[in-house]
Amino acid sequence: MAQRRLGYIDQFRGLATIFMIETHVLNALLLTSLRGDFTFKAVDFLNGLVAPSFLFVAGFSFTLALSRKGDAYRRFSPELFRHMRRLLFIWVTGYALHVPFFSLRKSVYEISPAGVIAFTAVDILQCIAVTLIILHLLRVLVKDDRKFNVVVYFLFLFFILAAPFAGGVDFTRTLPLTLAQYFSRGSGSLFPLFPWASFLIGGTIASQFLTSRSDPSSPGGVDKPALRRILRVGGGLVIAGAALSAVEKNLYNEPHFADYSPFWFLLRFGLLLVILYGVATYEGVRKSDFSGVKLFGRESFFIYVLHLVIVYGSSANFPSLVMWIGPTLGYAECILIFVVLSGVMYLVARLWNDLKRENYQISRQVQYGFITVALYLFISRPY
Repeated sequence: MAQRRLGYIDQFRGLATIFMIETHVLNALLLTSLRGDFTFKAVDFLNGLVAPSFLFVAGFSFTLALSRKGDAYRRFSPELFRHMRRLLFIWVTGYALHVPFFSLRKSVYEISPAGVIAFTAVDILQCIAVTLIILHLLRVLVKDDRKFNVVVYFLFLFFILAAPFAGGVDFTRTLPLTLAQYFSRGSGSLFPLFPWASFLIGGTIASQFLTSRSDPSSPGGVDKPALRRILRVGGGLVIAGAALSAVEKNLYNEPHFADYSPFWFLLRFGLLLVILYGVATYEGVRKSDFSGVKLFGRESFFIYVLHLVIVYGSSANFPSLVMWIGPTLGYAECILIFVVLSGVMYLVARLWNDLKRENYQISRQVQYGFITVALYLFISRPY
C-alpha cells in the first residue's frame, strides 16, 4: 500500500522533471523575437510551475519520510545523519553547477565580481536542501507533534507574508553575500527562501492532510473525500490568487514585485493542489505499477544535473546545446530537441535505475569514483 501511495508523488515529480527539460530547452534555444508573443507568455506561465512543483513534492516527501522512519528522524540518529549527508550533497551540487572554472586555483584567483554573484546565487537545489535541513532540525528540537505542526504552519505563513518585505531589503549591507543570497533576489538568486520555501512547506502540510486520511479500501490508499477537499481548496486559491494578482499588478510596478507577492504565491500553490488531485486520482485507477513518468520522478536529481550540462554546459567546457545552437530555433525545432533529449534522459535514467536496483554497491562505487575523479581534476588543474 505504501508503494501505491508513493506512486502519485513519483508521477508528480516525473511530470515536473519532463516539463523542466522542456522549459530549459525552450529558454535556451527559442528565438528571441518569439519571446514576446502570447504563445510564449502562456507556455512560460505553465513552465513557471516546474520549480514550485519540485519544492512542493520535496515537502510532501518529507512528511512521508517522517512517517516511515518514525523516531529515527526525531533525534540525531545514524539514519538522520545519513539523510543529512545526502541533503548536504544536494546543497554542494547546487554550488558546483555554478563554479566559474573547472580549476580550484583559477576559480579562486581569477573569478570576476559577476562570477562571484553567479556562484553564490541560490538555485533550486540549495533552496530545497536548506529548507529540508531546517525542517529536520525543527523535528528533532520540537518533539511534540502538535507543537511541530504549529511551527510548520507559522513558517509557511512567514515565508509568504514576509516575502514582499524581504524583496525590498538589500541584505548585502548587513550579511555576507553568500548568506544574503538566501533571502532576496536582489543579488542574483533565482530561488531565495522568501517565498520559495513556502512551496516546500506547503507540500509538507498537504502531505500531512492526505496521509492522515489515508483509506486502505480506496485505490492508492488516498481518501477520496480528502482529495476532493484538496481540489476545492486549490480551486479557491487559484480564483482568489488570479483575481487579487490582477488588481495588484495595476498598483505595483517594481521589478520582481510579483515574485514576492502573496497573491502570486496563492495562484501557483492553488494550481499545485489541483495538479496533486489530478495525479493522485489518475494513479488510483491505473492498472499497471510501471510508468516511464515515475522513472523520471525517481531519478529527477540525476536527470536535473545531466540535462543542465547538456543544455547549458558546465565549467568543464563540455559542448552544449547553447554553444552549438543558441537561441536560433522556432517552436517546432525546440519541441523536436525536447523530445529527443527526453528520450536520451529516459534511457540513461533507466540504465542508472536498473544498476542501483540490481547491484546497489556497484552503483555507489561508480558514483563515488566519478566524484573522486572530478574533485581530483578540479583541485589539481592549474588553469
